[in-house]
Amino acid sequence: RYSVIAGLGYGVMSAMFMYVNVLSEASGPGTYYTPGSPSMPIFVSGALQASVMTGLHVCWGLLCAEGVEKRSWPLLLSVTLSHLVVSSLTLMNEAGLSPIYAILFSNVALALIGAYTFRRFKGNFKPFFKIL
Repeated sequence: RYSVIAGLGYGVMSAMFMYVNVLSEASGPGTYYTPGSPSMPIFVSGALQASVMTGLHVCWGLLCAEGVEKRSWPLLLSVTLSHLVVSSLTLMNEAGLSPIYAILFSNVALALIGAYTFRRFKGNFKPFFKIL
């Protein structure tokens, strides 16, 4: 379906915009650390957050396409609200908190939204177990 392609494309595009800003800081000498966690380089936290957001954009693309096709306003509203909540988690870094919290909560959101998307589209693990 095209919603998977659209979600993956938007997720990769979003990750590139998020991470290119971080990589532009890498052109100078030294390593930058986040103010909230002096032991974690900003490049690591940016890469982790970008990868989680890519997975979330794939799930949101699938759910949004399903909501538009079936005219499900609660589904569209839940996609919009979850996007706002997860996107606002990145503001924790600006507040001086450790980026570990934002990455942790984003991963929890990815697990919950990914499981809901997998269940809604009747996902099946059997083909993966046949490979093993």
